[in-house]
Amino acid sequence: MNAWCLPIVGAALFAINPSGQGALDERMRTPARPEPTDNASPAGTAQGVLIETSSNLGSGIGAELLGDYKEAIKLLTLAIEDERDAMKLALAHRFRGLAYKHLGRRNEALRDFLEVIRLQPQLDLGYYNAGVIYNLQNRYKEAVDMMTRAIRLQKNNLGLARRRSERGNAYFHLGDFKRAQSDFVAAVKLDWRDPDVLNNVAWFRATCPEAHFRNGKEAVELATLACTLDKWKDADQIDTLAAAYAEMGNFAEAQRYQQKAMALLSEDEALRPKFRARLEQYRAKQPVRQQMVGS
Repeated sequence: MNAWCLPIVGAALFAINPSGQGALDERMRTPARPEPTDNASPAGTAQGVLIETSSNLGSGIGAELLGDYKEAIKLLTLAIEDERDAMKLALAHRFRGLAYKHLGRRNEALRDFLEVIRLQPQLDLGYYNAGVIYNLQNRYKEAVDMMTRAIRLQKNNLGLARRRSERGNAYFHLGDFKRAQSDFVAAVKLDWRDPDVLNNVAWFRATCPEAHFRNGKEAVELATLACTLDKWKDADQIDTLAAAYAEMGNFAEAQRYQQKAMALLSEDEALRPKFRARLEQYRAKQPVRQQMVGS
């Protein structure tokens, strides 16, 4: 029998974490790569869920992991219709939610993640993924609630940095800078080699409206490390580095890195107008300040 086993580590659920991009000018930084707890391996384990690779569930998970999101949705929908086991149903909903999120279908993704919570309320990743969607939808109070639940249910430090970082993002957009700083500092201590975490903290240090929480030198260091870890291929991270240099008053470097970030975007990329607007700010010697909810 061809099968694979999806390990459950502590209170963590299977899966791989998709990338996402924030909406509007209320910038959101979201995971762009798998978390340490997110994996699917062929090894057997007493803590895992054994899935036949030839089943709709196994094939759908494989399609999602390979980036064939439309095929994943089709197969996982069939699995949801046929499956009766609660854990396997939760698996199907989570992977389908990830596929929906990759395709920008956030409302459908959220419905799947909330169903994961209903099916397995003691597992943290349903709350985590729902929290990511709430952040992307600018529903920051709900994001804080979901991330707090995910943090409480996490049984080890694997992936905890992402959860603290995401909750920090939500607090940041709500204007609760003290709590945001606490989460960001903890996130870096938990995993200082996660580029997404570093990028989130650098953006906070570079753009927070309150000067007390800004630190241009730290922002440059964090953003530079994030870019280096991702081999300077992530436009979002280079954009953050530009904002960090602008906070330091080095607008020549800010312009240079902003142009480098724009060069990585396609002509029809939704972020291009925002990147261009920031470039004009730097030319006018103006740093970036994050807009708060309701401001």
